[in-house]
Amino acid sequence: MVGYFRYESEEEVSLLNEIYSKADLLDNFFIANFKLKNKVKNDKGKTIKKEYEKPKTPYQRLLESNTVNEKTKSQLKKTYETLNMVKLREETPRRGFKEINLLVDKLYNIQLTKNKSSSKT
Repeated sequence: MVGYFRYESEEEVSLLNEIYSKADLLDNFFIANFKLKNKVKNDKGKTIKKEYEKPKTPYQRLLESNTVNEKTKSQLKKTYETLNMVKLREETPRRGFKEINLLVDKLYNIQLTKNKSSSKT
């Protein structure tokens, strides 16, 4: 999402935190993923088949978990109720939308400036 540069300054870290805070909400509350349940192997130990659980979001998995306390589950439910999936998708760079793309561009421009100044020395 943000490339493989070395982000060191406070400004860069602040931008990264803002980018990930928005993208993480979408990933954790709305995008379901498969979790590997079992691998079936042949006599030689090679995997021939993988079995997956039904796709769920990380949020759904936490609500179903016995290790998460009710207070935390309640806070997660409140957070979920305040979210708007359409608005979050518009802000996520992987979907090619505006707000986070602007933040990523700003971060990239900082890197370009750093690279230009370091190559002159």
